[in-house]
Amino acid sequence: MKKIILLFICTLSTMTGISQNSMIPEVVWNGITENENQYVELLNLKDKNSLIVRVAYSGYWNKGLSGQYIIYQNDGKIKRYKVFQPSDSDLKTKVKRKRVRKKDFQNYWNYLKNCISEKKFQINKTQLNIDAKPGKEKGTRLVKSISDGTTYHFSVYQGKNYIAYASFEPKSFIEDEYPGFEERQKLVDLMAGFETLAEKY
Repeated sequence: MKKIILLFICTLSTMTGISQNSMIPEVVWNGITENENQYVELLNLKDKNSLIVRVAYSGYWNKGLSGQYIIYQNDGKIKRYKVFQPSDSDLKTKVKRKRVRKKDFQNYWNYLKNCISEKKFQINKTQLNIDAKPGKEKGTRLVKSISDGTTYHFSVYQGKNYIAYASFEPKSFIEDEYPGFEERQKLVDLMAGFETLAEKY
């Protein structure tokens, strides 16, 4: 009987060790919603407490929101989806699952932990859409107007917690060094990092 109990304790501690290694790191969130995020249902996730990273783009020519979703599950697995949500409510959302090899899971976890430890998720959202700056002459302002541009969207969700950023044509404003261009650059780099990760693995 003692052997059986000892075996059970050893097995339990081994399982606990595995789950701790693959636990989702703590994130500093922007806010909390009343309801669970919509992507758990949209992507039909069994692990409702998965961490969902969304990198997406929208614009007039896109006719909707086109995005990549990286799912970090509590069991250590990684899932990836491409989703197109049309702006026309009469059209259906398209969801396509993309395969992630088991040997590449750790690359995704390493990047997520790096983002959290280096506080890459912490961006000043009030600086992401400033479209005016002082002109050369005293008392004047330069206002940049772009038609038919693209909006960059970056979000992280877990349960009712979320982080959400959006910036309209950030690269153009970065190039001309409008106020907030440093925060825009952080957003562009953050999104590019997840996209590179998905393309490579």
